[in-house]
Amino acid sequence: MIIIAEIGINHNGYINLAHELIRQAKLCGADIVKFQFYDPDKIFGPHGTYPDKKNYEFALTVQFNYKQAKTLKQWCDQEGIEFMASVFDSERFEWIESLGVKRHKIASRAVQDKELCRKILKTGKEAFISLGFWKGRDVPYKNKNARYLYCVPKYPCEYADIHLPASFAKSHYQGFSDHSIGIEVSLVAVAKGAGIIEKHFTLNKGMVGPDHICSMTPQELSDLSRYARMMEKVVGR
Repeated sequence: MIIIAEIGINHNGYINLAHELIRQAKLCGADIVKFQFYDPDKIFGPHGTYPDKKNYEFALTVQFNYKQAKTLKQWCDQEGIEFMASVFDSERFEWIESLGVKRHKIASRAVQDKELCRKILKTGKEAFISLGFWKGRDVPYKNKNARYLYCVPKYPCEYADIHLPASFAKSHYQGFSDHSIGIEVSLVAVAKGAGIIEKHFTLNKGMVGPDHICSMTPQELSDLSRYARMMEKVVGR
């Protein structure tokens, strides 16, 4: 069982808050903390892939530079938890490769960027790939290192929109990237055989930002870590 606490941009641009989130994620049982690194202009800017004025203005306040990313990696090493990141361009891919990451994450928004995804997969490292926006019947990349996550890209995601595989073992998914409120759906996924659970992580769901509301708190992460690992022993894979 791999549990990923996605800090993402829930640090709200404050690197000391990011450090505390790393520390709490480790204390509460996560295996990996994940961040997001992207160029706001290329993603949410007027000529970006997903132009959105509100998200663009917020994104400008929450992006870290390479030096800060290096600091985050060092803090993860000190705390004894794996550092991982989703990136959205080649420059930031080079950032995290230079930091010696063990694995990569390809976000739903980046799956269509074939050039970037092939660079990531070419490293030979394990890559977790969310398929929230993927409409194909088969997986987008046939690669032995790809681990696909079921995902519904809504923040928050309603229960009615979630259609988990009847059995993860009999699907092309190895895990679940959960954007619902609470940890219940993640535990259902574990019961259905998911071996990877990714969920946003925050210290306070009431903070400003698009992801806090569908994030888990330290108490919820502790519960998820404990129950998921208990259930894994019963379910087996």
